[in-house]
Amino acid sequence: MAETGTTPVVQTVPRSNLVSGQFINIQKFHVAKLLEDPAGGTAVYDKPVSLGKVLRKIDIKPKTSQAELFADGQSIDTATSTASFDLTFDTTALPLEYAAYLFGHKMENGVMKAEKDDVPPYFAVMFQSDKRSGRKRYTKFYKVQFTEPSETGNTKEESVKYDTPTMTAKAIYRLSDGCSYAKADEEAEGFTADIAAKWFEEV
Repeated sequence: MAETGTTPVVQTVPRSNLVSGQFINIQKFHVAKLLEDPAGGTAVYDKPVSLGKVLRKIDIKPKTSQAELFADGQSIDTATSTASFDLTFDTTALPLEYAAYLFGHKMENGVMKAEKDDVPPYFAVMFQSDKRSGRKRYTKFYKVQFTEPSETGNTKEESVKYDTPTMTAKAIYRLSDGCSYAKADEEAEGFTADIAAKWFEEV
């Protein structure tokens, strides 16, 4: 994320009795293709693309391992490492153009073709969580690779039912700076309107 020109607020010990509004909605699903991620360099992205009103649900699960060290009959230390994040996106029906873009397939004259050598590219993924208080939280994963969605189809019955796809993805750490994700909250100290304005415009 670009610098805003203001002095950053680095918080070491949080204030007591902080509160947060409760989440009631998610929206504004954006992706930006990762073009370069050189170790120790600077990551380069294509311009963000809004996928429109497709996001129904997000599930984020960290892949974490923990070790415990024992000595003299007791635990004296623990170590925790998060290797990656498993992401699940429940969406409405995706346009084929978006599916081809996310999964690395070819799209020509209204036809998407999935070939055996297709490789899904990495993307930054951005979305917004709305709170009942009217405030918002913004989330951005920097290096995400999508997998083909699971889909179901049902015949039409007396009661209408929607058939919606589920996409899974894995978020890992960037080689350029070791970052995996960033979050910003309108209720957090130091948050500015400029952060919100630029969240979906650049990575």
